[in-house]
Amino acid sequence: MLTPLDIQKKEFRRRLRGYSEEEVDEFLDQILEDYEMLYRQNASLKDEASRLKEETERYRNLEDTLKNTLVLSQKAADETRANAQKEAELIRAEAQAKARALEEEGQRRLAEINAQIRELQAKVEEYKAQTKALLQGAIALLETRYDVAKEAAEDVPGEVAASSD
Repeated sequence: MLTPLDIQKKEFRRRLRGYSEEEVDEFLDQILEDYEMLYRQNASLKDEASRLKEETERYRNLEDTLKNTLVLSQKAADETRANAQKEAELIRAEAQAKARALEEEGQRRLAEINAQIRELQAKVEEYKAQTKALLQGAIALLETRYDVAKEAAEDVPGEVAASSD
């Protein structure tokens, strides 16, 4: 490929009845300008193409990395989900076992409390009966003493009248 320098240094042999040297030089100058511009554009486009190729490769690598990361993330999410489900099942089973144990303990305690209530009710009934008997005995004793005091007061009429005033 010709370079702009090749065009600039090109010299033609002279002949008789050749082209106008001035026109050829002007034309070569015009070609040189256009060719330099095209040469620079071509070099720039090659650089741009190379840069874009490298960037495309970098994006492909990034895409592969992202795909791999996504796959690994999905696997990790699946494992986490499975582990969470297993843990939830274990927690549920443990909670059910504790609930059964608590229910059994509650029923046992309820039976004990009901037995204690029955014992206390029996003691209350016994206490009522004892208190009633004691009160009845006290009433009987008071009535007896009242009757004795009344008889004694009837024997002494003046004293009862003085004491009742």
